[in-house]
Amino acid sequence: MKIVIASDAKQPNEIYRGALLAAGALPEELVVVTPGDPDPGAFDGLLLAGGADVDPALYGEAPATPTLELHSERDTLDFALYAAAEKLHAPVFGICRGLQVLNVALGGTLWQDLPSQRARGVPHEVDANPHSTKDRRAHVVRARPGASGSRFAATVAALEGESVNSRHHQGVKDLAAGLVPLAASPDDLVEAFERPAGSFLAAVQWHPENLVAERKQKALFEAFLEASRARARGSAGGFTHFRDGTFASKRASALVSSHEHPGAPPSAGGTDRPQ
Repeated sequence: MKIVIASDAKQPNEIYRGALLAAGALPEELVVVTPGDPDPGAFDGLLLAGGADVDPALYGEAPATPTLELHSERDTLDFALYAAAEKLHAPVFGICRGLQVLNVALGGTLWQDLPSQRARGVPHEVDANPHSTKDRRAHVVRARPGASGSRFAATVAALEGESVNSRHHQGVKDLAAGLVPLAASPDDLVEAFERPAGSFLAAVQWHPENLVAERKQKALFEAFLEASRARARGSAGGFTHFRDGTFASKRASALVSSHEHPGAPPSAGGTDRPQ
């Protein structure tokens, strides 16, 4: 089995690895891929880690706030790896930015800045203070009724009323078709979703990698690992590498081409918001 962790150099990649190891993954099964790295080849699971903001051009909007912190190379990487996962029928688990990437990739939109566009009295970026601990709790999560019977949905349901950490200033505005909300914050912002149809695809807006010592949080990673192992057992090794040995794909190219449009914000890779 091989699980790819899509990230960048500014993220706490050993923390993501550690969470998967705590959930039962083996060290040799985990590969961190950052912009500029070689093609990882075929894989059995994809974890989309936290990071900078998703470029609003990718969901058809112009920049609406000066708080945007963009990383075009990370956008290219994440959307290309997501497209590869879909082709491979590999499970995908998104965390924070990863949730937002999946929503956009499937046709949804985002609030570009919650404090200025959707202030409702619930803190979502409480860990912006660099002296704050990463497990500092921000708000509770409320499970949504009528969720599917999947293991991941049951795991999120078990977190009903639990407090979670939070360090994001963007969030789901329009949920993409085909996604089902599993939990929300007290101000009704989507905090977890899954795709009931097709291969495993699920995400959370908080950072369970910092809370993995708690059984209910570790269970999120266990559900993802279970799906990835099932995919590895079911594959016969007939999947091919990315075309031409690169991350290029028609889906990813279409999504990131908007960076070249006049008026699109330049990459601000030097100011990534660590998540």
